[in-house]
Amino acid sequence: MFDALQGAEFKIADIQTKESISKPAAPFITSTLQQAAANRLGFTTKRTMRVAQQLYEGIDLGSMGYLGLITYMRTDSTHLSPEALDEARNFIKRHIGAEYLPAKANIYASKKTAQQAHEAIRPTDVDFPPDDIKPFLSEEQHKLYDLIWRRFVASQMKPSKSNITTLDIVAETSIGPCHYKASGRVLVFDGFTKIWPTNSNGQQLPVTEVGQKLAVVDIKAEQHFTKPPARYTEGSLVKALEKEGIGRPSTYASIISTIQDRKYVDKQEKKFFATDLGEVVTDKLNEYFPRIMDIAFTRHMEAELDKIEEQHIEWLGVLKAFYGPFKESLDTATEEMKHAKAEVTPSEYSCPRCEKGLVYRFGKNGRFLSCSAYPDCKFSAPCDKEGKMLEEKVSEHKCRACGKPMVYKNGRFGPFLGCSDYPNCKTILNIDKDGNVLPPKPPPKPTGIKCYKCKDGELVIRQSKRGPFLGCGRFPKCRTIISIKQLEHLKKLQAEGQWPPKTFEEADLLLGRKKAKKAKATK
Repeated sequence: MFDALQGAEFKIADIQTKESISKPAAPFITSTLQQAAANRLGFTTKRTMRVAQQLYEGIDLGSMGYLGLITYMRTDSTHLSPEALDEARNFIKRHIGAEYLPAKANIYASKKTAQQAHEAIRPTDVDFPPDDIKPFLSEEQHKLYDLIWRRFVASQMKPSKSNITTLDIVAETSIGPCHYKASGRVLVFDGFTKIWPTNSNGQQLPVTEVGQKLAVVDIKAEQHFTKPPARYTEGSLVKALEKEGIGRPSTYASIISTIQDRKYVDKQEKKFFATDLGEVVTDKLNEYFPRIMDIAFTRHMEAELDKIEEQHIEWLGVLKAFYGPFKESLDTATEEMKHAKAEVTPSEYSCPRCEKGLVYRFGKNGRFLSCSAYPDCKFSAPCDKEGKMLEEKVSEHKCRACGKPMVYKNGRFGPFLGCSDYPNCKTILNIDKDGNVLPPKPPPKPTGIKCYKCKDGELVIRQSKRGPFLGCGRFPKCRTIISIKQLEHLKKLQAEGQWPPKTFEEADLLLGRKKAKKAKATK
C-alpha cells in the first residue's frame, strides 16, 4: 500500500460537521479531588488530604478571623445543599455572566454505594475567590483551594459547545481507493471551561470543500505495537480502588501510604513498581488467604458493613460467617507457610569463588544471589527484577582499611561504596547522587540547649546530605529535629528562661510552627 500511495492524488470525498457538547464534571468527592490534585498539581494523596484538612479546620484571614474555607473533605457524595447552589448561581450571574448560567441548577447523582453523610467538597463561601485570599494562604493551600473553588463553580455552569469537522479523504491507487480521516474542533461557546480549562480542543482545519485536491507534503509508514496497560500513578490507583469498591474516602490516602511505607512498592517518575517484597507478600497471601485477597470479597464486606450501619443485618452473623473460614486459613498458614528468607530457588549461575551453584534468596533489600554453600561460602551478588546477575562496578577508590578496590553497591538508604572483600572487610563510603565520595561526617557539636521532647538530652549540630541541622544528642532514643536556623533563637529563649517549654504545643508556638489562635470577639 505504501508504494501504491506514491504519486496518488488525494481528494476530499466528504465533509461532516456536528455539534459536540461537553458537560461540567460534578463537584469533588474525596477520590476525584485526589485524582485531580495528582494530575493537575502533582500532589500525592497524603499531601492532598493534609492540605485539605488545613483548609477545613480554618485559616487565619486577618481581620476576618479564623475561617474554615472548605466543607468536610472525606465524602463520597456529590450532593450540594440548596443554599450552596443558590450562592454559586448568584456568583456566576454577577461575576461571570448570565449567559453562563443554566436555567436550573445542575444536579449530580451519587453512586449507589455512597453513604451520603456529607456534602460534596466545596468552598464554604463562594464569595471568597482564591486570588482574593491568596495573601493568607501558603502556596499549596492556594493551589488546592483554587482547584476546589473552580470545580464547584464550574459544576453549576453551562456546557461548552464545539463544532467537530471530519474530512473523508480518498486516494485512488492501483490497488483501489484508500480512505483516510482528519478531524478538527472549533470552540463555539466556552461555557464552564471559562474557569475550568480542559485540554479537549483539537486542531483547527482550514476551510475546504468536497472534491478539493490536497497537496501531498509527505507520506510516512509507521509501525505501532500494542502496549501493556500503563502502570498506576497515585491518581489512577485511587480511581481503581474506587471502581473496585476497595476502601472508603477516609482510607484511600492511608492505603497508598501503607504500601509505600512497608516497601511493597517503589515510586519511580510518579509510577508505582512492585518490589520483590511486595511480590513475595502478595504470593504468600494469595496462596494461603485466597478468599480475603479476592477483590470481590472486599467489595462484599464493604457492602455488609454498610448494611450493619443501616441496621439491615446483625453484626454478629457477619462476623461469624467471616471468622470461621478465616481461622481455618490462618491455622493452615501458621503450620505450613515458610518464611521468605528460608526459601531458596536455584539459578543458572555458578559461584565465582567455589564454583558451586548460586541460588536466589530473599533479604531485607529484596531478592539477591547467594552461594548454595552458605555459610561456608559467603559470596553474594545483586540481581535485577528478572533475576539477571548484576555485576558490581569497580570504582577508582581503594579501601582505607585493607587496600582492595571499592565497588558500587545499593542499600536501603541508596547507593554507596563498599569494600570488594565484603564480608571480610565491611568498610563503606557514602556517595552523592553523582557518585562522588562524600567527606566523613564530623562528630556532633554540642549547643548547650536542652531538648524539649525528652528533657534529658541536649541539642547537637549534626550534618546530613542537605546540610546541618539540630538533633537530640540521645538519638536514636529521641528523634527531635529542629532547623539550624533556629539556633540563635533557641539560645535567646533559653537565656530568658522560656526554653525548654512544658508542652509540645508551646514549643511549636515558640518555633513559629503554629500561630497562636486569636480569641473570637463576642458581641
